[in-house]
Amino acid sequence: MGGARSRGVRTVAGVMLAGLLAAACADGDVRPQAAATGTRPRTGELTWGTCPEPSEAEAQVWGAAEHRPAYARHAARLRCGTLTVPADWTAPQGRRLELAVALLPSTGDGPAEPLALNPGGPGVSGRLMPIGIASGGARALLDRYDLVGLDVRGTGRSGPATCPAAESLDAGPQPAAPTHRTARAYWNRLARAHATCAEADPAQLASLTTTNAAHDLDALRRALSAPRLHYYGVSWGTSLGATYRTLFPTHSGRTLLESVVSPDPDLRGLLDGVTRAREQRFEHFTAWLAARSDRYGLGTTADEVRTRLLSLRGRLTTRPLRTSDGTYGRVETDQYLDAEPADRAGAGAALSSLARGRAPAGDGDGKPRAAAPPLVAPFAGTALLCSQVTHAASFAEQWSAYGERRAAYPVLGATRPMFPGSGEVPGTSTCAGLPAPERPPVEPGRADGPLLLVAHRDEVITPLPWARAMRARTGGSLLVVGDGEHGGVAGGGCAGRVVGFFAGEEGAAVEGGVCEP
Repeated sequence: MGGARSRGVRTVAGVMLAGLLAAACADGDVRPQAAATGTRPRTGELTWGTCPEPSEAEAQVWGAAEHRPAYARHAARLRCGTLTVPADWTAPQGRRLELAVALLPSTGDGPAEPLALNPGGPGVSGRLMPIGIASGGARALLDRYDLVGLDVRGTGRSGPATCPAAESLDAGPQPAAPTHRTARAYWNRLARAHATCAEADPAQLASLTTTNAAHDLDALRRALSAPRLHYYGVSWGTSLGATYRTLFPTHSGRTLLESVVSPDPDLRGLLDGVTRAREQRFEHFTAWLAARSDRYGLGTTADEVRTRLLSLRGRLTTRPLRTSDGTYGRVETDQYLDAEPADRAGAGAALSSLARGRAPAGDGDGKPRAAAPPLVAPFAGTALLCSQVTHAASFAEQWSAYGERRAAYPVLGATRPMFPGSGEVPGTSTCAGLPAPERPPVEPGRADGPLLLVAHRDEVITPLPWARAMRARTGGSLLVVGDGEHGGVAGGGCAGRVVGFFAGEEGAAVEGGVCEP
């Protein structure tokens, strides 16, 4: 559920800004004062220091690839520090953690309040997100806010939690649909790996919860001497934001939650919702192809296109097309059928070629290129997610739910749902082997500050119905962006709506509003 990344990350250009932040982070007028040196920081204390040198991935993701001059300019003003918090907020005198914080001071003339940012994941490093936001379409936020980035506990430079046994686990080549035997074998291996890591440091694992992360946000607010904390969160960051608003309603300022995660924590329901959205997106794709039958030749009605595509998939499942460019079978066909709206032209061309017995042409064939999400701490992300959902405790429950999804959604129900709670093998869960949370997730509620929920009409990682369900619990307004992106509204054609909301402009957040980027 990773969010707000620069679009340029998809075609990383290889820019390397060595030493940029390390030399540039020392000066600037920022309200908090550094803690005294030589003494152990107290809980809740924010200690300012030198910014660490960014990795190449950090620089690329947060603006160097697309906005190098702006990236360098903002990096030169960044302030970095560490926030000391308890590992367990119910036992504040116990073990402590140091969380990495970065603050980009407002360029406005008046007093500025903090606007905390979270890119989601869960597990994505968000420390440098202020640079990414200030370098893009929502740069005007700096006119009135200090932009604050935080590596959530267990991620980035905030004591990253790792589980090498799980992170190195290879699911192996995946068939069109796994068998009970292969899925069970993968579940068992993942469960053993997680159990080993949980036993190595059970207190650390227990500390990686969304509730604790929300308490960390309020500790950050207090350390910044702010009466309220404004917040912009994407994907899993919406769960964090909703939890914060619920736990600290009187300290919650303006809050924007984009690509909203469902307020219902049942993992089975989450995976069903994602699969349903993918099936609906396929139906929209068939209508799109039918309207362009002269170009793709796959049928003149949505039903005709659907029938032909499923017949093509069946044929390639039993007799894959083998060419000098590669083999095209069930897995490849499913990737084309699951095309995002922005990739429909390429996927349509690829399917048209396959229907004629030819391999898709070149790199523009519409075939998704798999890439590991940057800046993600996998084990911390898994723990944070699994603290927020009620996951099935047994393989049998997951496998049964998978069978029902396959029957209910015959086009894409057999493939892996695009949601972090799904294991690499369909019918399994990334929560396998992790102990159930000691306390249930916080039920989202209402708070004092204005709230804007942003959903992308055709996205499938966090479908639009989830934003509507969250709004029923939390109130606020809903803005629907007319694309299929997951996150990214602050960098696209609707960035003005983000700026307008945080500026308090009338009409920036109108119930039922739509923005076409």
